[in-house]
Amino acid sequence: MALLRSRSRYGRLIVVAAILLGLYYISSQPALKTSSSSFSISAASMIRCWKPPDYVPRPRSARKIPPDSAHTHEHDIPDPFPLLSRIPPPSLAELNLAGRESKKTHEPETPLLIGFTRNWPQLLQCVVSYLAAGWPAGDIWVVENTGVMHANRDGRLGLQNPFYLSHTQLEMLGVRVVVTPTLFTFAQLQNFYAWTALERNWTEYFWSHQDLLVFSPENSTRPEDTLHARAASILSYLRQPGVPRWANHFFAYDHLTLVRRDAILDVGGWDTHIPYYATDCDMYDRLMWAGYWQGETNIGIILDVASVMDDVGALLRIPGIYAAFQGDPGPENEANQDYPPEEERRRKLIGEHGETWDHLVEIGRRMENVKYADGGGWRNMWQLRQTGGQGEPFYRDPEGFETGLRMMIDTGRSVFAEKWGHRGCDIAEIGLGAEDAWKVERDWDPETEGGGSEGDDW
Repeated sequence: MALLRSRSRYGRLIVVAAILLGLYYISSQPALKTSSSSFSISAASMIRCWKPPDYVPRPRSARKIPPDSAHTHEHDIPDPFPLLSRIPPPSLAELNLAGRESKKTHEPETPLLIGFTRNWPQLLQCVVSYLAAGWPAGDIWVVENTGVMHANRDGRLGLQNPFYLSHTQLEMLGVRVVVTPTLFTFAQLQNFYAWTALERNWTEYFWSHQDLLVFSPENSTRPEDTLHARAASILSYLRQPGVPRWANHFFAYDHLTLVRRDAILDVGGWDTHIPYYATDCDMYDRLMWAGYWQGETNIGIILDVASVMDDVGALLRIPGIYAAFQGDPGPENEANQDYPPEEERRRKLIGEHGETWDHLVEIGRRMENVKYADGGGWRNMWQLRQTGGQGEPFYRDPEGFETGLRMMIDTGRSVFAEKWGHRGCDIAEIGLGAEDAWKVERDWDPETEGGGSEGDDW
């Protein structure tokens, strides 16, 4: 035992001596100085320096790309709902939301997740249309997927910033906000929805695109006739015993979708290697191959739009707010337009009682037609409406962000094509199955027909 204690003390002495020698060596080295100042850098800190002290950057030779006039907007984005910006803030009665408070209980619970990345006016219009269609405010969750951390929550971004979102105004409407930890792709966002449902014990949930305008199916004040009531009845039906095993139920595929959480988890979630377009084809086919039923029901009017009303308060039929939007081509049949006296009478009625359901739907349908004019090639340009934000936290060049996004879209399609050996979403129609993933040869020649993201089948 004495011998062991002696060896232990001897070992500790060796370690202490080594440390002292090392410290002496470092302190005895001459300090290194940069060529431009007398600032000293020790040998220890030099190890962590990623550039040599005499580094001189090369003269800038890059040429700037001229701005794309098609993406340049001369005018600022106006406030889409001025009443919400009023001080003091309006009451629920003034917003025509009295009786629809988020505290109202109902069964079944219908959490609706609306993902947001860019274009606050478009999102606010979508949210307000769901409120007008009877969706309880407390069941609407805006998923802020901007990647700006808490900048929006803390009010550090302005309206002209593409990633701006007003937590305050959503809270005024009774709508909830959940913030993603970073900027997700579409596939990652879908997995985040499933994760959120898992964390909150939701067995089912709805999700919606933000570039929508929704209406209840008819001009009725009965609660059972609202778009929300019909969506809830579909959920109640699908919860009954004996219903086929299901994964998704679509309402205007797939602008509004009801999801059964455990079906998504069962097939391993969305494939995040396919970040945007084509990832839905991959997911829905994998669910089908796994034996899940995916149905569709018409529960109301769901329009895919790129325009925003001049004042989205018109959707709540607030007296004095008229439905109109920039770029409105007007009614298709000009001969049937109201004569000035009739138009004056209509505007007087709106001033007293608010917009009519028929006129709102008519305006909404024209907005959808505008989005798909010229074949729909410009249908996603609503994402580039805001071009400001310079100097604000997490600033990203809007056109650069869009360019990077399109590159990721092409990459995702290429991954899909390699995974299934086919370019295009018709992988089930050509006889492929889940077991074929990453195991089939390409059915096209890249040398003569281009890469996986090319071709007419996309």
